Amino acid sequence: MVVWSKIRRDFPVLNQLYEGKNLIYFDSACMALKPVQVWEAMEYYYKYLGACGGAGRSTHSLGQETSMLTEEARVNMASFINAASPNEIIWTRNATEGLNIVAATIPLKKEENVVTTTLEHHSGMLPFYKRCQETGSEMRLVEADKDGTLDPADFEKQIDDNTKIVSFVHTSNLTGTVAPLEEVIEIAHDHGALVVSDEAQYAPHSKLDVKKIDVDFSVLSIHKACGPTGVGVLYGKYELLEELDMFLVGGDVIEDVIYEDGKIIPKYLPPPHKFEAGLQNYGGMMGAGAAVEYLQKIGMDTIHRREQVFSRKLLEGILELEKFEVIGPLDYKQRAALVSFRPKSGSINHNDITEYFNEMIPSHKILMRSGNMCVHPFQYQIGLNPGKGEGVVRASLYIYNTMNEIEIFLTELENFAKFID
Repeated sequence: MVVWSKIRRDFPVLNQLYEGKNLIYFDSACMALKPVQVWEAMEYYYKYLGACGGAGRSTHSLGQETSMLTEEARVNMASFINAASPNEIIWTRNATEGLNIVAATIPLKKEENVVTTTLEHHSGMLPFYKRCQETGSEMRLVEADKDGTLDPADFEKQIDDNTKIVSFVHTSNLTGTVAPLEEVIEIAHDHGALVVSDEAQYAPHSKLDVKKIDVDFSVLSIHKACGPTGVGVLYGKYELLEELDMFLVGGDVIEDVIYEDGKIIPKYLPPPHKFEAGLQNYGGMMGAGAAVEYLQKIGMDTIHRREQVFSRKLLEGILELEKFEVIGPLDYKQRAALVSFRPKSGSINHNDITEYFNEMIPSHKILMRSGNMCVHPFQYQIGLNPGKGEGVVRASLYIYNTMNEIEIFLTELENFAKFID
């Protein structure tokens, strides 16, 4: 049995006053807080090791332990998403870098096309847009419905035998929509296309089994999963990683660089190391391994069930306030534990709301995100204009939040509604 009050104590920032007020952190979709177990793992590296790891680097005791601990972290990450092998886990700086690696290294011909959606984070759309511009390939967009849901039938209309890549977000950071990933993978594979899933918002909150769903590539940002910043993961089926070209070259990716007859002949390492050029973020890797180990001990199914209860309370509470419009599906079962909303009318904008909740409540600071969440195309689609400063407020929850915090927020939001014309 999980004792949630004990979990909360693992996050020191929530157990102190900030400017004399209690903190309610509703911005986990942007950045999850870090438990003590994560920064203790990182502190161990910086305090007691601090050495080079990796293939062909320092082989002394500190270097050997650094290499051992980072590879243990890779094993933890493989277990977290049920990869077939730790060799299918590539360390990156973030999900954005992972998406760029895939977009840049999958061979793409002019007559082929890439399919993505209007609901994508810019990081999930622009790398493929750039590649299509470079190759002359076609980029096809599946329009999300007005409530942010995605219909497999719409993918069927866009995917054909010339589709090389289908890339889309598993859970939207704007609408909270959970996409029909398995159905789309089946459609794509029937046409011989590769599927890339953006798991930045899904994997920290629900069990991701890459073998079961048969996805070809997936990306994660560990800072959204209680881990450190500057660490991400690219998962790929090993046989596909073997086929991909290099993204960066330099140290740590080579087995040998032969020099003969005035020429160099490089021999590269196999995956995952062929994609991990240069000195790595060893402390961050150890922190990442500790983060997913922490989440697995709680249990991803346990986390998901708890968040479903919280999602319902948050969503239905905001819907009861007539002065706000909710962006995304109105059924909590179709979304993750985040709600984006905005005033239906009046002169108050999204930034006014977050500033009020950060500064003006006497006993609490309620911390939320305002803006466009890097999902401009969908907002234009539903009538918002990011270019003119229109945006939304997003309240997003995680393992350390409580039902009492949601109730406090809803009470204060009801009070704030009185200021709206």
